[in-house]
Amino acid sequence: MSLRFKSTGVFSSLQDKGRVGGSALGIPGSGAMDMEAFRLANSILGNPADAACIEFYRQGLEVEFSQKTCICLVAIDAALSLNQKPVHLNSVIKIKPGDVLKVERTNDGNWGYLAVKQGFSSEEILGSKSFYPPLTLRRFSSQDKVEYQAFDGEIEEYASNLGFSRPFASSLKVYKGPEFDQLSETLRYQLFEASFSLSTSQTRMAYSLHERLDNELEEMTTGPVLPGTVQYTPHGKMIVLMRDAQVTGGYPRILQLTEASINQLAQMRPKSKINFQLIEINSEKT
Repeated sequence: MSLRFKSTGVFSSLQDKGRVGGSALGIPGSGAMDMEAFRLANSILGNPADAACIEFYRQGLEVEFSQKTCICLVAIDAALSLNQKPVHLNSVIKIKPGDVLKVERTNDGNWGYLAVKQGFSSEEILGSKSFYPPLTLRRFSSQDKVEYQAFDGEIEEYASNLGFSRPFASSLKVYKGPEFDQLSETLRYQLFEASFSLSTSQTRMAYSLHERLDNELEEMTTGPVLPGTVQYTPHGKMIVLMRDAQVTGGYPRILQLTEASINQLAQMRPKSKINFQLIEINSEKT
């Protein structure tokens, strides 16, 4: 039993909670760009929290199902159709053999998640099915297939009442990075008093900010980095690492986003305005 891609759109891949234990080998954790949306898609179907989902970007995803099942799609806002008839986000959708689902577009946000009852099947590497080359495919291609188990049961009605909304506050909560204390008072002031805009460079590896700040820091040796690390390049450009980020980097690490802020940033489109809000470690739960 399988789902077939009639059209993959952009960046469609299989993602779950990500992998651990690969850093020593240079393998990033990967996983869903917006973990909150990913987990909600599984929750609505009553799946394990880490069941693999299809992650899609913006528009163009079109798939055909070979067997009965139930699915759920979660995104900020999107136009969907099943057999050319509109269907709703954040709800249980019953599927019959031959049904065709299409994501016309996301009206807000970047990333969405297609979950199937009991999750999609794929090879696990280091405990994860998340795509990351060269371990796996980079992304799906047209006519590719991914397996799932047929399901012909009912899902609790209350599950369909779960919703997904996120106020798009521009403020991203951050901790001090390892090289933060090397910044001058002027640069620290600019970091937290100025607004920045997202550039058009948005990938699963990193999001870049458009504005530049004068960089006065000396070069550093390579150090460990994580999703949410804000790197500060010699030319004053800031790069926020995302889920497929490398595990080490040579640029100063001036800030570190909270997990909630990584999810928030992932859904923000180019030209969106952001500002950084500094919090102290253990000052609040995020």
